[in-house]
Amino acid sequence: MKTDLYSRMYSRLEDLIPELSSISAPGASFYASPRSPTDMALFCSVASCSGDEVELELAKDEVVGGLEQAGHWMKFRIDRKTRTARLIACQTEAAYETIHGETIYPKSRHLPLNSFAVNWLGILVHLQFAFRTIVPAPSFN
Repeated sequence: MKTDLYSRMYSRLEDLIPELSSISAPGASFYASPRSPTDMALFCSVASCSGDEVELELAKDEVVGGLEQAGHWMKFRIDRKTRTARLIACQTEAAYETIHGETIYPKSRHLPLNSFAVNWLGILVHLQFAFRTIVPAPSFN
């Protein structure tokens, strides 16, 4: 088993999303319910999927104007063939920021931000969060 940062990130995502290996199309959505009344609910959706490469977006509950809604939090690029994952975007104090590609972050910031993400995922695993598939309600039209 690999123990580098990006392999550990994949492993944490695999622990949180049991269906990770079988995701086959964009649009799949997952939900992790709050563990207590004061916890946040977590949402996960597949932004893109091409072969073994998947982009996942995590969102958390936010209160905006007195209403709860999902707010962007982290976005990962996952390679199931190499069993690695990288943080490619995240919510900072200022805005939702892209980390890889066109970015304001120098390459020297990639490692600390990915370390932050793998630690957060580890906390979610430790707190026993688990994402389950959201099954759309049938349409009656």
